[in-house]
Amino acid sequence: MTETLHEERRHPARRRHAQANPVAQQHNTSSWARLQALPAVFRGADLTLRFQWTSRTASQYLYRWKQQGRVQAFGGHSDVFANLQVQPKPPWEQALLLAMPSALIIGIECLRRAGWTTQIPSAPEVAVCSSQPRYATPWFHTVPCSAAWLLRVAKGVRPGQSGQAAPQLSPTWALADMLHRQGWAACGLKPDDLDWSAVTPKDRAEWPLAAAATGKPTGPMWPALNQRCGT
Repeated sequence: MTETLHEERRHPARRRHAQANPVAQQHNTSSWARLQALPAVFRGADLTLRFQWTSRTASQYLYRWKQQGRVQAFGGHSDVFANLQVQPKPPWEQALLLAMPSALIIGIECLRRAGWTTQIPSAPEVAVCSSQPRYATPWFHTVPCSAAWLLRVAKGVRPGQSGQAAPQLSPTWALADMLHRQGWAACGLKPDDLDWSAVTPKDRAEWPLAAAATGKPTGPMWPALNQRCGT
């Protein structure tokens, strides 16, 4: 105790730095151990509860971890982060749902996953209910949608699969929605960009309901579909 007091008297600046830097006071537990205790995606606000930190201390740790390449922000003011130490390839769709729980993958990405097209969008398009927060993120292109629209397309929603946590529209419903909102070409696809042989009888059977729900007139998915798919 006496030696500690003498040390503090000899180095008052060091004592003031420790008091002003809460991160320095938490050095007994390593950053590695703290990050190992966190899930692959987490909220910054969760640090205050898990580690009994103040908001200031949590912000300082997050800043340091980002500088060290140990965590990566999801984007915007979402307060969602990917834990690169636990999972170097972040599960961004899990982060998407943590930041925007109503998120639904729509557009070309749905067709790509079903094998209808080989085109890869620069950022998958995601519909987010307009009554909830929507954040800008480099990983997804988010567009607002109404709660009524989400109800209309509910029958076309497929749950997230392993490694693809976010729900998505079936390719039939996604195509009907794209054609209603944008039309061919403007949506990023032309009929010849699709592999029509990948369209299953179940997909074709969904078209009338999907077209009616999204506002696209019912009828063949494309005039040449009769020849291409034998419908």
